[in-house]
Amino acid sequence: MNNGLKLLRSSFRVFTLGFGLLIFGGLVLFLKQGSASVQAQVDGKSVYDVRCASCHGDLGDGTGPVASYLNPRPRDFTSGQFKFRTTASGELPLREDVIKIVENGVRGTAMPSWGDTLSNQEIEAVVDYLTEEFVPGWGIDEPEVISINDPPRVTDDLILEGEQLYDEMQCWKCHGNDGRADGPSAPTLEDDFGAPIRAADLTKAWRYKGGNEIEDIYTRFSTGMSGSPMPSFFDVLLEDDRWALAAYVESIQTNEPGEDTVVTAKRISGPLPTTLEDSLWEEATAASFFLTGQVISGPRWQTPGIDSVTVRALHNDENLAMLVEWDDPFHDTESSSAELNLENDTYVNFDQLSDDVGPLPDALAVQFPQTVGVGPEKPYFFWGQLGKPVNLWRWQADETLQEFNAAGFQDGLKPQDTNNVSATATWADGRYRLLFSRPLTTTDVNDVQMDPGEFIPIAFQSWEGSNGEMGQRLSLSSWYSLLLEKPASSSVFIYTALAIALVAGLEWVLVRRTRRG
Repeated sequence: MNNGLKLLRSSFRVFTLGFGLLIFGGLVLFLKQGSASVQAQVDGKSVYDVRCASCHGDLGDGTGPVASYLNPRPRDFTSGQFKFRTTASGELPLREDVIKIVENGVRGTAMPSWGDTLSNQEIEAVVDYLTEEFVPGWGIDEPEVISINDPPRVTDDLILEGEQLYDEMQCWKCHGNDGRADGPSAPTLEDDFGAPIRAADLTKAWRYKGGNEIEDIYTRFSTGMSGSPMPSFFDVLLEDDRWALAAYVESIQTNEPGEDTVVTAKRISGPLPTTLEDSLWEEATAASFFLTGQVISGPRWQTPGIDSVTVRALHNDENLAMLVEWDDPFHDTESSSAELNLENDTYVNFDQLSDDVGPLPDALAVQFPQTVGVGPEKPYFFWGQLGKPVNLWRWQADETLQEFNAAGFQDGLKPQDTNNVSATATWADGRYRLLFSRPLTTTDVNDVQMDPGEFIPIAFQSWEGSNGEMGQRLSLSSWYSLLLEKPASSSVFIYTALAIALVAGLEWVLVRRTRRG
């Protein structure tokens, strides 16, 4: 009886285990078939037609219907030129390289990141479609891959070695002595298709198109960037030298503008600085802000030349001194009254931009509400609005300085009759330094009046002449705040003295009690 029961139990366990394995196997097979079915349903051409053709064109030649409105232009796949690869110079990229570009996008261009929009299957399908359909020679030969080893430990000596190589390899001819893209060859650079191309500003890590980590920089030095003037140093520099050069380039990167929202004008006694070299500026706290292209009013400007400013300010209860700094690789000082007659009033058609229009000067403006109101409501940040006008201080590199008022971008800027602002500026090594000075209060009702201790809305706008910027083709910021430090109240000193006296008295009482004890 017991033996029969044991046999029955054993048989039941075997049956249960076998049935479970059967179910599990069937589930795995079902999931595999489902996955294969989903993969089979993804059509790379359909994804390309919906997501890519408007820029890259139906034939993959970079001539889609919106291509002429983009700068830089979309990639021509039929050229076989890919900048961001892990393969040797002149080689086609790996499939994984193209997938990475589609997933992550390319900074500073119209190529977005599709990693959060498309599934992995869709990305792989569209990459297979565009490479096999448009890229000549794809899949015929195995490309030579550049191996990327772990980077060395970055030391001061390694950075110094890289700085020497930066000079010896004449990187400064394009990228400038300080990496701000202001080298002597920079204005003449063209890509392999004859289109103007700009050297990268190596100080701005957030604008590196292929990644800003030391491994990314080393990869660019090793592979080059096909179709551009950026060569490969694989056959010129040893691996250790390329790592040293990458370490130096990484070391000159500046911090990305972060969470600054207030320009604090430090209060000082005595005269304010009147020169850009005054040591008093070291006492002022720097605040950095992003600027972006003006895309509110047509023609929308999506490729601005200036993307950030750094600001310091000082005041002495009577006057304000404000130092604004920004990178600009070209010093454009000439001006022309010529205005581009663009056929399309929504977006800029870059095919209509020509070298015979201009020249155009660099410029920067600081904007305030004409009247600082009570509460959070401010004028519209793009030149105000009806009933809420703004006051602008606009400096141009052709040595023009003018105050403006505006009550909406539709009506444009209106010059003021009087000008209470003064300015001085320098440009060197791809960087402007501009000093604005003005009394805190004026008799002009069109001027913003400034009171210490009050948060005064402030915004910034810039024009880069060599980038074809003028009028409403500009970069701009939203509102931030300017805060002028208030003088300390006399009550602070009284309360401080009383607190010191109180503490001293308590200490005296404690000492006496201790001695008595």
